[in-house]
Amino acid sequence: MKKLLLFILPFLFSCSSVQINGETRLRLETIGSIKKNCEEFVGKEVVLEATYRGWDCPSDCGALPVTRSDVCLEDSTGCIYSTPFLSPINDRGKVVRLLAEVKKKGNECYLEPVRIYEVR
Repeated sequence: MKKLLLFILPFLFSCSSVQINGETRLRLETIGSIKKNCEEFVGKEVVLEATYRGWDCPSDCGALPVTRSDVCLEDSTGCIYSTPFLSPINDRGKVVRLLAEVKKKGNECYLEPVRIYEVR
């Protein structure tokens, strides 16, 4: 039983991948991973799926990195700021899948969306 558990555990905690437009499979990153390993991600593009919180940002998002109009995204691993790409009021609570570039200002990582794949 212990060996079976050790075999299954890595699969439970690994990042998943998503298929975009029936073509490419990309690794789906988590916000927690991006924030924890910010230096490794800066300047790189990531795909993530998160809830669009608009301006309703929890306190663990940190300080606003770029402008007061920035919005936040949240998944089960944390919250991160992003430059705006949807209505901060009307689209709040929607789940988005997007391609974004990771940037850093001061000690804060944030996202700059490159392409929005899905909003639901």
